[in-house]
This record gives sequence, C-alpha cells and structure tokens, in this order.
Amino acid sequence: MHLRTIACLAWLLIIILAGALRLNDLGERPVHADEATGARILAERLEGGDYQFDPKHFHGPLLGLLTEPLARLRGESTWPELSIETLRLSPIIAGMLMVLTPLLWRRQFGDFGACLSGALLASSPLMVYYNRMFIHESWLVLFGMLGLAFAFRLFTQPNYKNALLCGISVGCMFATKETFIITVSAWALALAACYALTHFRRIDRPGAEAHSIQSYPKPACLALLSAVLVAAFFYSNGFRFPERILDAYRTYLVYETTLGHDKPASYYLSLLLWPKHLLGQWWSEGSILLLVGLACVAAVRIRSTQLAIIFLGLSALAQFAIYSSIAYKTPWLMLLPWAHVCLMAGFCVKVLQPSNRVTQGLLGVGILAALLFQTQQSLLASQRWANDARAPYVYVPSSRDLQTLESWLPQLTESLPEFSEQPIVVIGRGYWPLPWYLRSFDQIGYWDEPDASMTVAPLVFSMEASGLATDLVLSGSHTAFPRGLRTNVSMTLYMRNDLWAQWIDQKP
Repeated sequence: MHLRTIACLAWLLIIILAGALRLNDLGERPVHADEATGARILAERLEGGDYQFDPKHFHGPLLGLLTEPLARLRGESTWPELSIETLRLSPIIAGMLMVLTPLLWRRQFGDFGACLSGALLASSPLMVYYNRMFIHESWLVLFGMLGLAFAFRLFTQPNYKNALLCGISVGCMFATKETFIITVSAWALALAACYALTHFRRIDRPGAEAHSIQSYPKPACLALLSAVLVAAFFYSNGFRFPERILDAYRTYLVYETTLGHDKPASYYLSLLLWPKHLLGQWWSEGSILLLVGLACVAAVRIRSTQLAIIFLGLSALAQFAIYSSIAYKTPWLMLLPWAHVCLMAGFCVKVLQPSNRVTQGLLGVGILAALLFQTQQSLLASQRWANDARAPYVYVPSSRDLQTLESWLPQLTESLPEFSEQPIVVIGRGYWPLPWYLRSFDQIGYWDEPDASMTVAPLVFSMEASGLATDLVLSGSHTAFPRGLRTNVSMTLYMRNDLWAQWIDQKP
C-alpha cells in the first residue's frame, strides 16, 4: 500500500478517535459556572440584544459569535431554548479542527510525524475534557495553533501571504481571550532566539538562508495591522461601535480575577506530568514529554528539523514559565501550551528513519502504549469521572443537585400552577450556574441581602454567605432544604410552607 494512502487512513482513524472521545453524552455532566455565564451572553445575542464587551469579565466576543449560527441552526434563539448540547458542540468543532493543524507542519514532520501529533492532540485527556466544555479555550487553541504555524512560516518565508494568515489568526486569538498576549510573547521570544542562532550559524535555516533582518519589517507590519483590524472588527460589532475597541486594551488594566484560584508554581507540572493514583486509576501525560525528548534527539541528528524544534520548544517553555509565575491558575489555561508540546512530540518519528528494525519496533510499541494510555484516561475523565472533583482535570464542578432541581421544577409548576405566576428570589452572590437551571422562569429577582417582602415568594435560593440572615427572615414562612451548588459551595432552597404542604398532599 502506498505510504500516502496509509497516512490518509491514519488521519481518518484520528478524526474518528477525536470525535468518539468528544461527542458522547454531551448533556450528562452538569453545567459549569463558566459555561452558564457564557450561555447568558450568547442568549443576549440571540434575543437581539446589543452585545457589549465587558473589560472586567468574561473575555472576548468570538466564542458567542461562533456559537450563534449553530444555535440558530438548531432552532434555539432564546435563553430558555438554549441546550447544553448546542453549547458544547461549538468547542468540540474547534477541538476537531485543532486536531488537524499538524497537517500544516508536514514539510517539517513528514506525513507520519504529523499523524502522530494529531493522534496525541486527539487523545490528550486535557484536550478531550475541556473540548467538551463551553469555554473560550478550545477556540483559542485552534486559532493559536494556526497562528503558530503561520508565524513559523513567516519567519522562514517572510512574505505577505504568510503575514496576512498569521495576522488573521492572532487577531482571532485576541478576539477570543485576552491571554493570547502570553502566547504571542512566547512566540516572539522563541523567534528572536531562532534568529540569533541562525544569524550566528549555530543551526541551519532551510530554505531561508538569504533572508536578512531587512526582509521582515514590511511583512511584520502587515501581520500586526491585520491582527489589530480583525480584533477591532469583532470587539466593535463590525466597526459599528468603534469606541468599544479601547475596551479590548483596557481589559489589561481593569480585569478582575475571582478569588480562590491561587496555586503554587508547580501546579501545572503536577497536573500534567506527575503520576497520580486517583479513583483507582493512574493519571499522567508524561509519556508525551518522553516523546518530546526523542524529538530533541532527532533534532541533533537531523539538522533540517532543528529550527522547528527550537521554536516549538522555546515557545512551550516560555508559556509554561509565564503561566506558572502567575498566582491565578486554572487547568484550561494549559490547553494552548500543552498543544505546542503535543505538536512537538510528533517530531520523534524522525528518529525511526535511520534506525534499525528493533529500534523502530520498540519506538512503535512505545507510541502505541502512550496513545492507548491517553485514550483510557480521556474516556474516564470525560465520562465516568467527568464531574468528580477528585479527578485531576475536573475543576470546581457544579453539584448534581442542580440537575435534580431542573427535573423537579417542571413537576412543581405542573402540580401547582400558581407557582409559576409568582417571582422566584435568589439571595447573595456567586450563584452561577443556578440561573441556567432557572431559565424557564420569567420572574426571577436577584438580591444581595434578604428582605421581609420575600416571605411571600414561593421559592427562595440563598447562597452560603447569606444563609444566617435569610434564616432569620424566612424561618417562619418557608421550609429550608440544603442543596449543593458547586464543589464545597452550598446553598439553601426555601419553599413557602403552604406550597410545600400542597406538594406533599399531592404526592402518593
């Protein structure tokens, strides 16, 4: 069989693997708080509201813009109509496309090196788990991987085509999330190091020996201009509100992080590399790092790969260093840096070319074992332990009490029609993702503190910090039921006594 045919079949299997790991049981896991806030912003778009970027919260507009056509295609045009399956399909599409981005590196990797990188991206537990969540990172990774390829091409071939493609990719990154600046800074550092090494003839620069520093200013300016214009287009709603463009830059001065996410500098290394035995399963993606080590060995022997290896390696290291130095840490911030590492690992296939059959066989078995181990972890992380806070990739999951609430409320309104005619009250802050589960109700009031007027409300949800004050106000008029909201965060549901008595009477 021709090698190109084998590579095509391999890519078909990779796409099937990526889809199988990402598409199963999308609605089974409770909605995360970040998913719910993103869904509320999307609903405002769908309902014809004027979207305005908030420089203090919620990141860029591109996640909602790219999900809106999918929601309309599925006939979901209002807040109550939105489904979690529709929301999660959007990042899955981004994740599936991201798996294909190693094809842009075939010239450096070869067909089978690109296939290996694609397989590692397809089966990575980190990628699989967060590709199934409606947050910005999956689209950021897709645009980041495109920008990475075109930035390298622009360095080796400084022309207007590569500049434009690089600029568009970076502009989409900017319009997705403000953290793009960390990745772009890492690329700039890596490219500067590559230029210095090639300038002093420390490494080869295949196909670009004639390019001097004077070759770069014009393409670089085009890349910068196109990035700025693309980002400005999205932040200003197609340039209809140009004053909002400044908010995209102001976010670096006024953005407010939430408390409770400070972690030690070793957090990301522990999350991805250090073996952990949790829930009867070993967790680690350290095998990818071993393949990266072999890729570096290949670079020593095959000089034509050195420039790409150094660029990818330095880009990944710089991002890890920057993110690790920031106290605020969440697992999904590692998606784009880790995608760089998975991409780089594909170069290890170059080791096979001059090797004997024994070495090729051993490496082939090692690669297969790494892919099988990753696939097993991905299945457990995205299915069996998808909402268990003890699993390494699960971060501040929502309580399954909310799913029970979602099925109970329709029963309540059907049995007690007057229930839906009176407003529901939510007391306190930090109540997300509760609004998602209450979205079928038209009358909901959000209060910072309890008030005596709330004694007539049929249902009151009180957040943990407001519990004592709410008890004092509602103890005589409502029956209290403790419920979970998120991991280690509880709330109390208060149901008015007369309604509770009617509900009990109607039950068998």
